[in-house]
Amino acid sequence: GFGAYLFAHGAWFLAFGVQMVLFPYLVRVVLHENEIRLGIAQMCQSLPTTLLILLGGFIADRADCRRIVVLACLASTAVFLALAGLVAAGQLTYGLLIVYALAVGVIGAFATPARDALLSHVAPVAGGVQKAVSGAFLAQFGGQILGMVAAIMAPLVGVAALLFGQAGLLLAAGVAALRMRPRPAETRPPAVGHPLRFLGSEIADGFRATVASPVIGPVVLCATGMGVCFMGAFAVLLPLVVQSYFPTLADGRANTAIAAALGVFTLCFWVGSMLAAIVLMRRGPPRRKGLVYLIALASGAFVLGLCAIPMPFWALCVLNVAWGIGGGVTMTLGRGLVQEHAPPDKRARVLSIFTLGMMGGGPVGAVAYGVLAHEIGPHAAILFPSILMGVIVTAVALRSRLRTLG
Repeated sequence: GFGAYLFAHGAWFLAFGVQMVLFPYLVRVVLHENEIRLGIAQMCQSLPTTLLILLGGFIADRADCRRIVVLACLASTAVFLALAGLVAAGQLTYGLLIVYALAVGVIGAFATPARDALLSHVAPVAGGVQKAVSGAFLAQFGGQILGMVAAIMAPLVGVAALLFGQAGLLLAAGVAALRMRPRPAETRPPAVGHPLRFLGSEIADGFRATVASPVIGPVVLCATGMGVCFMGAFAVLLPLVVQSYFPTLADGRANTAIAAALGVFTLCFWVGSMLAAIVLMRRGPPRRKGLVYLIALASGAFVLGLCAIPMPFWALCVLNVAWGIGGGVTMTLGRGLVQEHAPPDKRARVLSIFTLGMMGGGPVGAVAYGVLAHEIGPHAAILFPSILMGVIVTAVALRSRLRTLG
């Protein structure tokens, strides 16, 4: 069922690739909200995932992951249909958009660990888990790139039509997930004692496995830094920088050219990420995985800092391609390292902790950078996550064995 997994995986990220562009557009251009309210809205997308991802990992370790993925696709279809109807009717408000963001975050909290854990049970025996992870990231990046291309068409087809298309894609992803036939998972012992106490002990086991590993622990720390520094900047600061290239329309209408520009800019990042994933899949993982992982993180911090310099829009897009190449390397190698070194009976929980590190930092960064951009402007604010990520990478390189990992 690896082919069906890749289709469902790619279709999911294609739909959310469109959302990645349209969500800040709806907040800033359609609803005319300020930088702080954009940060709050972006936080609401990732906050439920942060709060519930460990519960999602616990459930994924003990339930049918395929069924969870199918239900998540169907629930997302309903949420996108509701948003599309509100936009088409002109009834969208900031409060309703927050409800939509919270719903998407809750669904993602259960879908992500189930989808991640399912990968090792549908991966081809030939090639190993790392190659399957590269293939999954290739499908993810490819789907997101197609989503960005679709978002660029917003001035031609309209935002509501794109949202209806997202709903159809997620329905197709659910159908594909039904066709997967994963290998049986390891048997789980029955729950003992009070359900909440048992849940706490199982999650604590996942944390102990993460901290005890000399590989997973530093990778999770770096993933947390990526969430705070990179995801927050990508969700709030960079869309504000792109918007600064376009004057507000005199008659107050929503400038759909901003949606197209956001699509082009975001597309550049995922093109770079996809190129990195293709190279890793064709050449195989590097001999010094840990060192390459740290170098890619450091280069990402440096490139992000360069975005603070005023430049033509095309130059900013070129920088985003370079940033995407580093992001593709770090996301592929980081998740692959966790997949390889996590104990099989705790894999979903450990992967959910890895996701918690990345997603948990996102809400903090989104709100902080929204306030910071409101006070000093988005260009100057970009320097803060760039410097902070550089400090984190330096500390991990000096204090862990990642730089010597073969």
